[in-house]
Amino acid sequence: MYDVIVIGAGIAGLAAGHTLQSAGCRVLVLEARQRIGGRIWTDMCYGPVEFGAEFIHGHRAASWELVQQAGLPTSCWGRDRRFAIGGRMLAPDDPISTAVLQLYQQICCYRGPEVSVAELIERSTALPAVKQLVGRWLANLEGADLSRLSATALARERRLSTIGEDNFHIDCGYQRLLEPLSTNLTIELGTVVTLIRWNADQVEVMSADRRQWRARYLVVTVPVSLLQAGLPAFEPPLPTDKQTALAAIPMGHVTKLVLWFEQRFWSDFTVLSTDGVIATWWPVSSARTPTLMGYAGGQQAIRVAELGESEAIAVALRELQTLFAVEVKPYFLGGRLIDWSRDPWSRGAYTYSSAGTPAARVTLAMPLGPIHFAGEATVTGAEIATVHGAFESGRRAARAILLSRSF
Repeated sequence: MYDVIVIGAGIAGLAAGHTLQSAGCRVLVLEARQRIGGRIWTDMCYGPVEFGAEFIHGHRAASWELVQQAGLPTSCWGRDRRFAIGGRMLAPDDPISTAVLQLYQQICCYRGPEVSVAELIERSTALPAVKQLVGRWLANLEGADLSRLSATALARERRLSTIGEDNFHIDCGYQRLLEPLSTNLTIELGTVVTLIRWNADQVEVMSADRRQWRARYLVVTVPVSLLQAGLPAFEPPLPTDKQTALAAIPMGHVTKLVLWFEQRFWSDFTVLSTDGVIATWWPVSSARTPTLMGYAGGQQAIRVAELGESEAIAVALRELQTLFAVEVKPYFLGGRLIDWSRDPWSRGAYTYSSAGTPAARVTLAMPLGPIHFAGEATVTGAEIATVHGAFESGRRAARAILLSRSF
């Protein structure tokens, strides 16, 4: 019998477990994967490269507390963004580049009736190439289907954010951020929770290998996509308001394509948005060997994933050869395609907001008897879909348990 069981050892689950254990609770964390971190996943093959979460967003993000606690080195990512059309990189002062930045800002500052981002872009009088680049930019950031992404909610989130606009890399790898939270926690890896039985007084958790645990409280941090699929199941079932809320929170798609090279062949750039198959490129400065990250979000992420790893790499190398006018294959060491939508324990990258999503997040975040919910999908402010938002949500759930505990 535990005081609290936490399902999921991503940063939300670890934050909840750490906070509760520090307060003297007997805590057990159950994780389906054979590693901690969830959608934080650092590869060390050629030095730190992020297969999952990449940046700390903003110089006032809550996760800086962990960075400072662990003494982790960081570097600031530049804000400059280049654009390419038809394999040709545009100059920063090219009229198309200027128009893309203007339309992007207009959408992020939108104030008006509920409308999708796709419709708002379509209303614009900008050139088709400008609309395409802006749409891809927003689809990448949000992982979203633009026909479902709410321009009203998107602009509201931008207005509410107070953490700053700069992005930062953890130079030694995002995974290191987890160390202050996971130390001394009891974590069972490779444990797939299939059923949660609950009443007003306690919960009983069952795993796929027929093990069982009981606790006074439960923190559920699994991605919303799994809850939508009924994983784990609840007995009795979740009430109608929770199920309705879950259905109103869309999960976004992201693919990341990591390419390692023996030698750098590209000119200086921070991030490059294109109209090619690979929507966005950036150099990975933390790796020990020259590395490029190819990124696609939303519907384009699905298209890249459908190519399969070998074809996606071949397409990417051809596009890089055109962009930089260099024969790149002689420098190529290897590559890796990461498709978060096919990861069985995430089934997507992170959530975004459709018309009814902001209210649904509030409903999902509310405790249900002894059950508390955390994770980026339960963030009700501006910091949705972020590591620091998930971190804060785990601490929020833990504090709620500590305020109401009966043990």
